[in-house]
Amino acid sequence: MFKQIRVQILYPCQARCAWCSTHRKNPLFEQLYRDGVSERVHQFYIATIQRLRPKEVFVSGGEPLLYPEIAAFLNAIADSTEHIEVFTSYQYSAETRGGIHFDQVPLSKITLNHTLIGFEPQQWHALTAGFPFDVYAENIRALMRVPVRKRFKFIVNHAQVGEEMSRFKELAHPDENCELGFKVVNDQGKHQNAPAIRKTRGVVRERVRSLGQLAKKAGWSKANHTAGSLGIMSPVLESGDVGNCLYRRKPIELRFALYRADHRTQVLKYRYCPYFPSHFGYRFHIGRDDPQKLEWNYFTGDFREHCTECRFLAYQTEDQA
Repeated sequence: MFKQIRVQILYPCQARCAWCSTHRKNPLFEQLYRDGVSERVHQFYIATIQRLRPKEVFVSGGEPLLYPEIAAFLNAIADSTEHIEVFTSYQYSAETRGGIHFDQVPLSKITLNHTLIGFEPQQWHALTAGFPFDVYAENIRALMRVPVRKRFKFIVNHAQVGEEMSRFKELAHPDENCELGFKVVNDQGKHQNAPAIRKTRGVVRERVRSLGQLAKKAGWSKANHTAGSLGIMSPVLESGDVGNCLYRRKPIELRFALYRADHRTQVLKYRYCPYFPSHFGYRFHIGRDDPQKLEWNYFTGDFREHCTECRFLAYQTEDQA
């Protein structure tokens, strides 16, 4: 039914990105992993993917590549989907990177997906709580040698995004397995990114009309600027009308994230769009709720009533508002 399913691996992330709050859940994720609770949640993901058989699965975290059972997880879902995107921060030590093995994973179906929050050393230092830029770049180069597809998404809001793309080519040495993509800043949490969006929304609206030219100017021949939610949401960006949103018209994506969990109860939050307001999401009690609830709520639930709070509307101009 759903073209895409996104799951959250409950395992700690070592990154401390300024615009992401996932690392605050690290103590909880660590406890859930030690207690075996993470495994129960992950088995639910596997069962759901095997039942719904989406075209694509997106595996976020935490840090999926550091999850000790990631190979078993990926192999368990490989026959039930055409493509698996595994998100990674590339923020870990060389020693930790050495423990990441790809020899037992279905490489032909996997793409490593990464958003560059900045590729200028001083900017990077400020946005990552001081993670060494040279270690980050070396991690990218090292994993470049793994025969798996990679997608690197650049943030359209950045004033120097063209320079970032050129610098990335110089330092990371992308090969034929690499694809460039684009992303816009999402108004996460309690509107923590709203000021940055208001400041850059004009240039974003101009750039999304010429992303192909932007990629070509930076020397990238292999660029897919229509992939992902940015391509899907372009009609909303152009019109400011959520009625044009494809996510509300047909079941494109089912997104899971942890709501709460302990050894007795595991509750997930699920949504049908990346841009729902942060306070909204249906809840699913693993082991108690009927799995078909996930499909029923797309057609019978009231989630469309929250579309007027769409986080993507932060890109509206004054004329559209």
